[in-house]
Amino acid sequence: MRLARVINNSAALLALDILSKAMPLFVFPVMVRALGPTSYGKIGFATAVAGFFGLVASPGFSTYALREAAKDQGRVNFLVQYVLGARVAFAVVSYLLLIAFALTFAPHDFTTRLLIVLSGLAFLVNSMDAQWIFTARSRMWMVMLRGAVGQLIYGGLILALIRRPSDAWVVPVASVVSLLAGTLLIWLPARREYHIPWPVISPDVWRSFLPICLIMGLATMMSMIYDQIDTVMLRYMRSETEVGLYVASYRLMTIAMSFAPILGTVFFPLLSETTGQDPENEQRYLGWLGQASVGLALPIATGGFILAEPLTRFVLGSQYNGTAPLFRWLMLTILAGPMASYFGSQLIPIAREKKYLLAVGAGAVVNVILNLFLIPLYGAIAAAFTTAISQTVVAFMNYYFCRDLPRPSLLGALGLSLTASAVMATGLLVARSLFTLHVVLLVVLGAMIYAAVYWAGRALGTRSQTQNL
Repeated sequence: MRLARVINNSAALLALDILSKAMPLFVFPVMVRALGPTSYGKIGFATAVAGFFGLVASPGFSTYALREAAKDQGRVNFLVQYVLGARVAFAVVSYLLLIAFALTFAPHDFTTRLLIVLSGLAFLVNSMDAQWIFTARSRMWMVMLRGAVGQLIYGGLILALIRRPSDAWVVPVASVVSLLAGTLLIWLPARREYHIPWPVISPDVWRSFLPICLIMGLATMMSMIYDQIDTVMLRYMRSETEVGLYVASYRLMTIAMSFAPILGTVFFPLLSETTGQDPENEQRYLGWLGQASVGLALPIATGGFILAEPLTRFVLGSQYNGTAPLFRWLMLTILAGPMASYFGSQLIPIAREKKYLLAVGAGAVVNVILNLFLIPLYGAIAAAFTTAISQTVVAFMNYYFCRDLPRPSLLGALGLSLTASAVMATGLLVARSLFTLHVVLLVVLGAMIYAAVYWAGRALGTRSQTQNL
């Protein structure tokens, strides 16, 4: 039943991932080409700034609620009433601070300030998000429905309304409208099935969970620093056009790495439910999570590195010449990021939030220091390297803090994925040298080669183990 549960949840999120990748194939190229690097750079800067204030708006509330609801379904009503109430209050205060920042310290052009204020509406709407209820109960098809509707609304608005660089305001507005629809789709069934109450603002009750949430929230803020501070620092140290090139490359990288948050969504509630209570299934889930992380990260990073130039040219267009090196080196993040998430996935379920905070804090410090010295000299390419280095630091720190915990070996999965990735890389290089193939065909060819070698290796390994028995 547990395997069926994982397969069912994974199928739901895989369907969402396919939609999440298919939609950008139509929406993202249209958007970045219509807006151009300068306007898209403004959006990237505004989104990054609003994201930091959004973390102040929700310091770990959703992660805490998800973990506690996975452990005990009976706490759902308490979590909705008081944790969500705290989140609403924090969001209102944070949005007022964001407006103050936009009017004072933000760049003085009207468009950037407007985009910052509009982008902040997203975390106001998100303060009422109750998706964690269904995630905690492993109801991933509900999550998939909400995500699919949001993707379709967002994509439809972008395709219908964006025509020129001055239409940049459409992007944050489309995000807010899609979030509103998604929030409604979650609240209606949650009220019907779990009879959840409306949020209540009660500072006296907050004392029971706020210290833990603040630690988790600070850890998330540190994570965002080494992920997003590059964009903000680029804006103040370099040009808006360079910010646009970096943000477009980074966005393309996050689309390629979308498997990582999906794996986290599937396995975090399962690990929270079994940690310390069901060691056998806990190790089984960790093994599946590790194999999936390694098996997806290596081929995507390898293929992205080899095909960086045709991929960026196909998706972004000629306005974004120069993004291929950025995208190529951002592939290092696809290797380091999932490993940081994998080792970190053991820390929060066993209440080692402070250790996790130290790990991501170290990554944030390394990122900021390197950016201060390197971005003025080397610009966006430095930001790509510092992001990957910071993720590597977090991965090593997370490993250090969970090294005393039992963990299944990943050496077999790593060796198999390395072999399949090497064969895939050879096949792609040979195909590019002998034939003139469209990049989409090259991506499909690489995926087919990797899948064939990987599953052949697994079949041989299974047969060998059976013969030894």
